[in-house]
Amino acid sequence: MSKSDSPVNLFVYGTLRREERHKVRPESFDIPASRRNAFIETGNILDEAPFIGFASTPGTLFDVGRYPALIQGEGTVYGEVYRVEPEGLRRIDLLEGFEEEDPAQSHYLRIDVKVLLKGGESLKAQAYLYNHETDHLSLIPSGDYCRYLEEQRSKNISLPE
Repeated sequence: MSKSDSPVNLFVYGTLRREERHKVRPESFDIPASRRNAFIETGNILDEAPFIGFASTPGTLFDVGRYPALIQGEGTVYGEVYRVEPEGLRRIDLLEGFEEEDPAQSHYLRIDVKVLLKGGESLKAQAYLYNHETDHLSLIPSGDYCRYLEEQRSKNISLPE
């Protein structure tokens, strides 16, 4: 993705969704402190960003342990779309481990996706695509991370805080 001075429609599908972003304790992530701090800032960025709507995009979702991983594939992944300013997007890139200058070394890649809003409108957006192998990860069959977490909690499965 090239740097832009224009706001971007950002599709979020995991811990950045409204329902989850204030439940997560960033200190529990095994990531550098700078990325943990970026998580807190990202919650604030998305709280202030215009909410476009609930949406879905083609793809497959996996459980990484404390967050999900979207890859291109069959299926549907559910999430939310926000209109994010360039500076906010740069902060979210830090959290997601996206290095625009060195994508091969990125934890996630920020890519263009086509999303379908709940009302049926199609929209161009960007999303973070997992940049690692998923063979060892558990599939999230519903494609909905919030639903998946609720199902795990209802089964009394211990989840990371």
